[in-house]
Amino acid sequence: MTASNVGRADLHIHTTLSDGATTPARLADLLTRSDLTVAAITDHDTVEGALRVRERLAGRGPEIVVGTEVTTADGHVLALFVDDDVPRGMSARATVALIHELGGLAVAAHPYFPIASLGDLAARLPFDAVEVANGTPLGELANRRAARRLGASARAVVGGSDAHVLAAVGHVRTHFPGRTAADLRAAIQRGETWTAFDWGTHLRIGPALLLRMAWLMRRDVVRARRPEPQAPERAA
Repeated sequence: MTASNVGRADLHIHTTLSDGATTPARLADLLTRSDLTVAAITDHDTVEGALRVRERLAGRGPEIVVGTEVTTADGHVLALFVDDDVPRGMSARATVALIHELGGLAVAAHPYFPIASLGDLAARLPFDAVEVANGTPLGELANRRAARRLGASARAVVGGSDAHVLAAVGHVRTHFPGRTAADLRAAIQRGETWTAFDWGTHLRIGPALLLRMAWLMRRDVVRARRPEPQAPERAA
């Protein structure tokens, strides 16, 4: 297989429609200059970011897969090739079933990360793929564990940057035979995908990503401590 027949996809990208630092417009502009052939936008619990990026590109740059990272009761699940939001809070089993009913593919996201991850449950549910390469800083041990424990039995293995900042986009990829989103989907279903990791970019952007994660955690703590607004008292 020649390099020209190999597609390059980043299957895990966030925008400001969830907890990313990059607007859909800026992400779309970057993608027009990237060498990706396919990109999946997977904001938490919404497909709106993917729809906005696809609209902004208007056929330029990589083909966009509409997706979302669903918050289940058991951990995070990537829903790819879906047109609508997938309700959060259901069990992972029910979420995978619904994604399939919607015509999408279900991917076990970063299954051994310390938080929001499925763990060994990823091996017991009918996932279409397992994410064994994720670009989150300090996640290398979790990636290796996923590849070791789940890689051989998974229907397919995939990788994604889990980009929350612009510089991270595309530094972890899924390679596949073909060039289009349809080719990617068929390759996942046949188990003919493999991952690629740009270590130079990963090490360079690590501090920025860690700062972003720390800012998000602090923001969530502040919001949790903020008192609920009181309704104004009615005059007697």
